Amino acid sequence: MDSVEARGLFSPPNGNEPQEIPDRWRDAPGEPVRTDLRDLTDEELNDLGWMGPIQRPHISNPGTSYFTHTYVWDRETRQYNAFEISEDKRRSDVKYQVFWDQLIETNAYGRIKSTASQSLLANTIATEFIALISDAKNNHANVTKIQEVLLEIMENIPFTEDELGEIADVFSVSNMLGVYTLE
Repeated sequence: MDSVEARGLFSPPNGNEPQEIPDRWRDAPGEPVRTDLRDLTDEELNDLGWMGPIQRPHISNPGTSYFTHTYVWDRETRQYNAFEISEDKRRSDVKYQVFWDQLIETNAYGRIKSTASQSLLANTIATEFIALISDAKNNHANVTKIQEVLLEIMENIPFTEDELGEIADVFSVSNMLGVYTLE
């Protein structure tokens, strides 16, 4: 965890969006430049009008994510408000080509191929999955069927923890998490 995550962010006295405590700050035009803010305690900063520490929204609000919600800073309340992203927008944000390009470079994809070579069921699931993703890359995503096949893959192919991590990373980078689940 970096120092910003460890300390959190602070909203400056003017209510602007949270930021890392600056090295230099002027309270008002004509005032002297302060260089001691980083040395102050959280309480001392709060007394000067710096509100915080404030964690990033995905940390402070675990029931939401950047894949399903957008966050807007409210200067008046000095907090983030979460707004759900529409289903249509989430679907349009999925990058199927990115998903595919990155998936085929993983050990998890190697596991899919090796299991498919030894099991008719895995071969059928993998073949259907490849066809569905090909359609999705051509703007014809059958979301319901892709979700069904993803769950079949997760249920029938014995991935290692590292391979599951690879899949999660690919899902994140391609925005698949806004639409699909792996459980």
